[in-house]
Amino acid sequence: MRIRASIFAIVATAILGALPMERAFGQDSTAGQEMHKGGEAVENAGSAAGKSVEHVYHASVDQMSDAALTTKVKSALWRNERTRKYSIHVESDQGKVTIDGAVRSRKSAKYVQAVVAAVEGVHKVDNKLTWPSS
Repeated sequence: MRIRASIFAIVATAILGALPMERAFGQDSTAGQEMHKGGEAVENAGSAAGKSVEHVYHASVDQMSDAALTTKVKSALWRNERTRKYSIHVESDQGKVTIDGAVRSRKSAKYVQAVVAAVEGVHKVDNKLTWPSS
């Protein structure tokens, strides 16, 4: 429904922008002034709709990129014999990867972090791994 309203606003803006309103109604005409105000309102709505569509597009791309990075990290952990035995939760947000779960030791946690950091696209690792205290 929002997409139809956005498309209507964009089309109406294009049509109203192309019509010579001032010549058709005259500058002194109240109807002409009201039509001009209406055209400006539609133009503003079209601009806002366009920005909204652009925002949704970029948010979708970011979500797909985050999901792809999460998959790459999980794959790297699964392919590694030392890390595959752990159940590690992975979340990604624009290159920042958070890892959470239980490992055997502090040394294991650092190793897992190094494996994650080596994955292409990872800019930062937030290591929330835990291990039993001795």
